[in-house]
Amino acid sequence: YVLQELVETERDYVRDLGYVVEGYMALMKEDGVPDDMKGKDKIVFGNIHQIYDWHRDFFLGELEKCLEDPEKLGSLFVKHERRLHMYIVYCQNKPKSEHIVSEYIDTFFEDLKQRLGHRLQLTDLLIKPVQRIMKYQLLLKDFLKYSKKASLDTSELERAVEVMCIVPRRCNDMMNVGRLQGFD
Repeated sequence: YVLQELVETERDYVRDLGYVVEGYMALMKEDGVPDDMKGKDKIVFGNIHQIYDWHRDFFLGELEKCLEDPEKLGSLFVKHERRLHMYIVYCQNKPKSEHIVSEYIDTFFEDLKQRLGHRLQLTDLLIKPVQRIMKYQLLLKDFLKYSKKASLDTSELERAVEVMCIVPRRCNDMMNVGRLQGFD
């Protein structure tokens, strides 16, 4: 049941990232950006493209396999710990991104949102990776609880919970560092 939730929320997550990459980013590539925003568009999105590609092409499928074989879940997170560090990069850039987006949210980005027919604001979409990286540990902790009740071997799962507590902590630290660095 927890696994089902993990997979379903992962599908939604990939869809939401797609709105950014295949929506906003694609349109901006096609149409260009306002002159005073040139060069800043990279900062707006950070490495969200990389995150999207990995989740869409790899991680979602691996999570779906865990529905058949739940015992693989722990090792999946442990094995890809390094990969998940791309979230740390994303979070470090996030405050700079927010700063730029806030300048254009009622004008340029509002216009793109209308054209794309999106419900969510760009800001709502760009916060998704931050929310997602924080959420994994909660889902894993739930799953761990059930696995212990079923007296399964939980050593990998415990390690996964550890990993997924460390990564978000470092993400948080990086966002704070990003905020302290200020903006030019």
